[in-house]
Amino acid sequence: MSLAVSPESAISFTLSRNDSSATKSIMSLTAPSSGDDYYCYKVKTTQPRRYLVRPNQGLVAPGSTEDVTIILVDKDKQTLLNEFEQMGPPALESSKDKFLIQSCPVAKSFYDETKALGAKDVAETLTAHWAKVASTKDGHIVNKKLPVKHTVDPDSLSAPSNPKAGFGSVAAGKDAVREGMQKGKEGEGFTEDAVLRKKYDELVSFSVTLTAERDILNNALEQAKRDLNREMAARMSAEDSALKAPSGDRGAGKKDVAGAKQVKQGFSFFQILVIAIVAFFVGKFASGSATLASLTGGTGSDL
Repeated sequence: MSLAVSPESAISFTLSRNDSSATKSIMSLTAPSSGDDYYCYKVKTTQPRRYLVRPNQGLVAPGSTEDVTIILVDKDKQTLLNEFEQMGPPALESSKDKFLIQSCPVAKSFYDETKALGAKDVAETLTAHWAKVASTKDGHIVNKKLPVKHTVDPDSLSAPSNPKAGFGSVAAGKDAVREGMQKGKEGEGFTEDAVLRKKYDELVSFSVTLTAERDILNNALEQAKRDLNREMAARMSAEDSALKAPSGDRGAGKKDVAGAKQVKQGFSFFQILVIAIVAFFVGKFASGSATLASLTGGTGSDL
């Protein structure tokens, strides 16, 4: 058995500009009444600066209920409302805020001793207990995750000061917001189209860059081939001249031929290595460009 958490599916917040009080949600933790188990709990969130959790840890006796108040910071509430007025329901549907409720059974003696302490000492005792439980393999911890759901009260949104003000005003007005809520799916589709178009433009830009680099490598390869051909022709000419030299100069000619052959062989290996490296990168970038061309072609047709 473990603590029963209410709500069970999500923690909801209703956003309103007319409500000057704190925007909050109440979460209840109930220990089973059928047993004699005492529990301690701890509440965590992925957005600790956006939500205030009071208390964030505590103890629950068998059959009793402890309420946890979760307050949405007003600054973040106004930010969410502004995004809702500008983008419509998709602005709130993309929220990834979550809460984690952890609980584990404790002994009755621990419950009684901790409850007798002051608020500061209770917090320190529970923090130390959770650190001990986390480091112990036998610690029986139950985790429950709850997502956050934000909803907006359309009647609380202020109308624009100029009735003829369009959608570009900061406060779009109740009618515009209601229309945006009714056409939520259309707004969501518009957002998806914008994202796809941005990705398509990035792919096209990257494809153009690859094409330019491929052309540079092709030019470098052609230049290397021309240099190699000229060098080979020069070496062959020097070798032929040495072989046709008079007999008295054949000794020196043979040395020149041997030296020419050695230089020729060494230079040819170097040139071949350069050509192989350049050809490798040309093939690689050509393949990447072809792949991107197919991808961008498919994306373009969809848009």
